[in-house]
Amino acid sequence: MDTTSSTTESGLASSLPDRSTVDRAAQTAHAAIDRVAAKAGPAIDKVRASVAGTKQTLQAKAERLGELEDQWLATPRDYVRENPLTAVAIGVLVGAVLARLASSSSR
Repeated sequence: MDTTSSTTESGLASSLPDRSTVDRAAQTAHAAIDRVAAKAGPAIDKVRASVAGTKQTLQAKAERLGELEDQWLATPRDYVRENPLTAVAIGVLVGAVLARLASSSSR
């Protein structure tokens, strides 16, 4: 049995690459990873800067929309305060139109 195990071990040893081949493959892989990392770094910085700019733009747009909302709400509010009876009449008229539309669509 001793001869069989030594024959199997020598067959395995001959099929494995030698240490220098493994070292060269590792160095090549390491160099490739370094090249990719060198190219990825600036790309990541560029994306980061773009995201920061987009964030600032979106924040400015959100603030502007908030201001527009305040203006849109202030105008009807002021109208209702200045003309309460007209506002109530408009409300009743809109309610009547919606009720008629709802009743005609259910038939």
